[in-house]
Formats: sequence, structure tokens, C-alpha cells
Amino acid sequence: MAQQASELFENFQQLSPAEFFRKNRQMLGFSGKITSLTIVFHELITNSIDAAEEAGILPEIDVELRKVENDKEHYILRISDNGPGIPEDYIMKVYCSMFAGSKFRNIQSRGQQGLGCSGCVLFSQMTTGKPARVISGYKKDGQLKGVKLKFHMDVEKNVGTLLEKDEIEVDRTGVSIELHLKEVNYSMSEQGAFEYIRRTMIANPHVKITFRDPTGHKYIFKRAADVVPVLPKEVLPHPKGVSADDIKNMAKNSDKRSYKSMLTSELSRMSAKRVEEIQELTRIDMKKRPRNMTFEEAETIVKCFETMKFMAPPTDGLIPIGDEQIEKGIRQILKPELVETITRKPVTYKGGVAFIIEAGIAYGGDAGRIVNAQKKSEIMRFANRVPLSFEKGSCAITQALESIDWKRYGIKDFENAPITLFVNMISTQIPYNSTGKQSIAPEPEILHEIRQSMMKLARKVERYLRKQRSKAEIEKRSKIFEDLVPVIIEQSAELGEVQAPNYDKVLEKVTKRSIAELRGEVPEEEEEEFEQESLMDEFDELGFAVDEENSNIRRDKGESFAVSEDDAIYEAEMRAKEEAEQQRKKEAKAAREALKKDQEEKEGE
Repeated sequence: MAQQASELFENFQQLSPAEFFRKNRQMLGFSGKITSLTIVFHELITNSIDAAEEAGILPEIDVELRKVENDKEHYILRISDNGPGIPEDYIMKVYCSMFAGSKFRNIQSRGQQGLGCSGCVLFSQMTTGKPARVISGYKKDGQLKGVKLKFHMDVEKNVGTLLEKDEIEVDRTGVSIELHLKEVNYSMSEQGAFEYIRRTMIANPHVKITFRDPTGHKYIFKRAADVVPVLPKEVLPHPKGVSADDIKNMAKNSDKRSYKSMLTSELSRMSAKRVEEIQELTRIDMKKRPRNMTFEEAETIVKCFETMKFMAPPTDGLIPIGDEQIEKGIRQILKPELVETITRKPVTYKGGVAFIIEAGIAYGGDAGRIVNAQKKSEIMRFANRVPLSFEKGSCAITQALESIDWKRYGIKDFENAPITLFVNMISTQIPYNSTGKQSIAPEPEILHEIRQSMMKLARKVERYLRKQRSKAEIEKRSKIFEDLVPVIIEQSAELGEVQAPNYDKVLEKVTKRSIAELRGEVPEEEEEEFEQESLMDEFDELGFAVDEENSNIRRDKGESFAVSEDDAIYEAEMRAKEEAEQQRKKEAKAAREALKKDQEEKEGE
């Protein structure tokens, strides 16, 4: 017998957000042992950096990961920061409520979904059953307060359940959270937690992170910059970047009295004149109250936006890392031979969402990654300064970089080159491929910007490599020359039955000339001769420097030299000395001849 509808719906249930993600934790990125640990690092470190920056504090984060004895997959993670702290009333809301936070604005932000910290607590609770512990130091009414909480997450209600609470003394503001974790694994691989910290330091050179790993080894990542980044501003949505549902929702929550005032106040690049144009084109009365807007009207307005031309969206709300800061971060961590960076001008994707692409290339030094004792190329992907560790193949950054013909830029084997490519996308709306926020959707405009930025940097690398190869070739040739010439000289001397001369100075001189000719430069001897010839052109027949304005020697055509009295005396003295020297030489010659004649006469007797 067929069941009735009422019977079919007897088991109808409503899941809370926390319950949904408990059943679908892979949607939060918790899909593997290495991946899961890295995601926890990512969420908690990102939260600490954001909090410190918003308070104008240079972030300083301590991370400790230790193993529980007799359980190889059980870890205890403690992350502490020097941020402003979390007031007691908000601690469990931050760590136990899904889709709760302060980042639901159209603003450049590391996190946008309100899932990070609460997702980590949920994962900890699911894998160990242990409660979370949080110590928070914060200021209230100018006084420093400290509180220590121990709590569980009530998954069905999407809230926290307090287990213990103690008021404690603290010496500074900041938050420290301790979580027990299982089904995770610490790894030094490219997707591991250590690598996440390393890449975070490159994109955030103003941060200091101290990390103690499960073996007890302590890593100190010092900050390379002492300036807190400028905070991004909230920007209004652009007409080209909204949907009919966005407009309908905007109208529902608006406190404005008309469509006109709502559109001009809630959208960028929207003036009263543009609203009048919309009214003309759509025949919709723009004086109507927003709460009365229908979905059909919203849809008509958005279609009208598509036919109109608007100025590009404002970009003052986008704060890039900057070329200088990227270079500092790269040099601090990779210590390369060559670093080149670029920040592109703001552009848009989908017609109305502004973004900026920043890129960098590091060559040599510690650039690239060592895999099985072989140096491999490395791609570092970032979105709003946050490293993207997973879903590499589906990411726009990977696709754009792998589409470049690296052989054109002197890198014949890109996969095995000592090179690191850095790309960071800045935007108020990063088009992630999934809730895990680990890869960027391959929008055509984004792919184009990444390719253009990296190809421009690749040309600089090509010039550097060409110079290095030329230098190596010259050194190789000169070494051959230095090895062969002595052999030729010694063999020639042996054939001529004479002693080989001292050829060191001659060899050095000839080698320098040979290297200069290979480089297309002027040999040093020719440079000296050229300089002497140039100097001689500036002296007259008497050896005096010629100065057209101040010289007392006149060289006008048809006139004799006019010499000063001092110069005449000097010339007379010099002539007298010369005549005396000539007389002395004559007398010495006569004496020698006389002595020789006497000797010959004695021999004849």
C-alpha cells in the first residue's frame, strides 16, 4: 500500500549549520591527515593576523604543536597572539557558531564566511571529543581583563556550552587557544603545516611567527618589515557586479524612502542622473518605496545595468602588499640570487568586481623546492595574502602559469629549475571554487592578468640568465687560454733550446685583453692609450695646458707664442741644465776614449 504524504514527512529534520558541516567536514577542507592539520593552522593563524592588524598591532604569533605520548596521530595545538583579545561575551560565539563573524562586508579580507575558527573547534571535537580551551586578555573600560574558558560546541544548536570559567591575571592583550586533534599528520611537504607558515611569512613580511614542532625544534620566522599594512576600506558594490537577487535583498533591508535614494547610496558609480536614465529605459517609477520592489523589477533594473556604461569600480578599498614588501618577504625566506616583483593596475572581472594581481619571481638561492634531492620549481599561490595550499590543478593561478612557454625566457626545463613563482590576488570578492577557499576560479580576466604580470617578470629573468651564461662562457674560455699558453711557451723554449722566460705578467695582460674582446669591451691598454691621446690633445707644444679663457698662451693663427716672464726664466734654466748635461757627457766620452787608447798601447808593447 502506498504511503501517505504525512507518513513520508514524519522523519523530516532541520540541520543546524554545525550539524551540516559535521556530516560534510570535507567541505571545510578537512579531507586528509596532512590537509586537515594545515587547514587548522590556516584558520587560526589568519584570524590572529587579522585581529592584530585591525587593532594597529604588528602581529606576533606563537605556535606550538606537540604529540600526545603513545598515540602517533594525537596532537595538541596551542596558538597564541598579541592581538586585542576577545571580550568574554564573544569568545564562544567566535569559536562555536558557524556563519558568525565580523567579515560579512564588501571588503578585502582574508576570511569571508565565518566558518574558520568554529570549523576548527568542530573538527577537534569530532576527532578527539576533547573540549577547547581559550585564554583571552582584553581591555574593557580602559582596564585589562583576563578570562580562561573551557567549552564544547553544541552541534545541534550551533552554539557553545560552557564547562569551566576562571578570571585570571594577564600581562597583555591577546588570545591563546588550545585544541586536541586526531586524524591529522605533521609533514614538511608542500601541503604541510610548516610550509604554510613559510609561505605566510612571504606574503606577510610584517608578521613574526615562532613555531615549535612535534620534535621540539624551534623555528623563529622574523619579520622583514616593521609597518602594519593600511586597513582596506569597505566599498559599495558596482552595478555590473550585482544580480537581481542582490538588488531585491538590498531593497528589503534598505531604510531609504525611494528606489532612487537606495540605488545612489548602496551602489558605487551610481548618480542621480544615472537613476533618471534607468527610469527612462525601464519605465519603473524610481520614487517608489524599496520594500515594495518586486523580483521582476529588480531583474529589469539589472538587465538595464548590463546595457549601460559605468566607470570602473573604485579601487581605494584594495590594499596590495606592494613590490617592496613582497621583495623583502621573498629575500627573508628564500635568499635568492635574483628577485623581480610587479603590482598590476586594478582591473575587473565579470564587468564589476575589481581586483589586483601581484607577482614575483625568485631565482637561485633557496628558491624552488627540494624533492628527492632534486631541486624543483615552485608555485606559491595567494588570495588576499593567504597561502592557497590545496586544489592546485583547478586554480586560475596554476593554469595561467603553466600555460606560459618558459623556454622562450631561457628556462629550458621549468619543472627542474631553481625558481619560485609568487602570485597574489587582491579583491573584495575572491571567486573561490569551493567553501574550502583553496583555489581561484579561472575567470578569463584573471587568467590574462596573471599571464601578463608573470611574462613581464620572465623577460627580466631571461636577461639575467643570458648575462650569467655569457659570463660562464667567458670564464671557461679564459681558463682554457690560461692553461694552454704556458704549455706553448715552455714547449717553444724547449724546441729553441733556451730558457723559458717569466711569462706571468705577459699572460695576465694578454688574458685580460682576450676576456675584454670576448665581452665586446675595450681592452685596458687601448683605454689607457685613448686616455693619453685625449690628454695630449689638451696640451700645447711647450707642454702647457690649454685653457681658452684663462691661458696666457695665445694660439691665434698668424701670431707667435706669447710666453710670460716666469715661463721664459724657467725655459732659460732648463736650456742651461741641458747644455751642462751635454758637456758632461762629452767630457766623459773623451775620458773613456783616452783610457782605451792607453790600454791598447800597453798591449802593443
